[in-house]
Amino acid sequence: MEIEYCHEKNNPLWDDFVQEIDGEVVQTSLWANYEYKYYKINAVRFFVKDQGTIVAGCQISILNDELFGNIGLVRLGPCFNTKTPELMKLVVSELKNSIQILNLSFLLVYPNYNEHDLNPFLENEKFEKKFSNRAHPPYKLFQISDATLFLDLSLSTEDILKQMRRMRRRGIKKGLDSPVKIKHGERDDLKTFYDLYIFTVRSHKYIDPITHEKTVDRFPVIESYQELCQMWDELSPKGWVKLFLGTVEDEIICGVLVFPFGKIFRNEFWGWNLKYPEYHISDAIHWEMIQWAKTNGFHYFDFVQINISVADAFYSNEPMPDSLKALNFYGPTIFKLEFGGSIIKYPGEYICYSNKMKHLIDSSEDELKNLMKTYHSFYWAKKNFFRDRPINFDTK
Repeated sequence: MEIEYCHEKNNPLWDDFVQEIDGEVVQTSLWANYEYKYYKINAVRFFVKDQGTIVAGCQISILNDELFGNIGLVRLGPCFNTKTPELMKLVVSELKNSIQILNLSFLLVYPNYNEHDLNPFLENEKFEKKFSNRAHPPYKLFQISDATLFLDLSLSTEDILKQMRRMRRRGIKKGLDSPVKIKHGERDDLKTFYDLYIFTVRSHKYIDPITHEKTVDRFPVIESYQELCQMWDELSPKGWVKLFLGTVEDEIICGVLVFPFGKIFRNEFWGWNLKYPEYHISDAIHWEMIQWAKTNGFHYFDFVQINISVADAFYSNEPMPDSLKALNFYGPTIFKLEFGGSIIKYPGEYICYSNKMKHLIDSSEDELKNLMKTYHSFYWAKKNFFRDRPINFDTK
């Protein structure tokens, strides 16, 4: 087997490989193109080839940070067509080598939901579980959490409905009997959707997981309408992003931006102006998306994010503690769990440092923790500054 690095902006061969193995759209070169054009984030990928055919690989996003230097980020990768111990060891070893090859201060790896067996290989190569005893800098992520919820779309429609809680089935029926109409959105609808999305983001408060500041405004994962358009323009020709809209009397009330990729329909970004709650519009649009995904041959409907503590309490049949009801994602988690399905836990997040950064952290842990905590408070305010800065690194 041989390893080959790729610096090209477009690589259809790699994208086809990621799609064929039911990987994630964030691992494609088209996703990297959108991030480069909007954020000026570079991406490098390496392939493992067997007799000229890609059998594994990984796309690494490179964030250039004025404080920490080059940061490598692997989201929902690496990718394998067939996992063997030898191949997993080889790929993880190359991830470690990439820190030096790409001149990274550290590399963050967030394996996909089906990559739990990578954990011992990562740990053998001195990758540490993030948020263990060390301090870690902040960074922007494609929306990822500790767990998600999958609906098996190979079940019959009747069986999918049977596994739902009564409240969700009743909500779907009321939604379908209401004046709500569900339609597919086009590029011209992106501004309306983005306004709904921002309204929803700004309508909620949360507790910052690093600084623990109380009820600060959430920052949108999609930071601008222009970013949304860039994402759409890169992915929509392949059908890898779609927009579902809920309307009442031709007024767009809510919308969901989704990523249908491989055999998984990823239900990602939601926006709603809070009108007509009596019409159960969220139940109606989710049911229509489930039906569309099933009809179009997708195997799973991915709800993307749930809070695992809330999920554990939900299935315990014990009264829900007030401490869980106060969590940021309590309401959305309950809504999703009532659709039934299976909870899928992600393997966790791993980090590996360059020798220079590891020495710095070992010699000044307390100071670095305080520095990162302070830096995080200003990170999002400075994000536009980072986006407009040229990235000064050469991996060739």
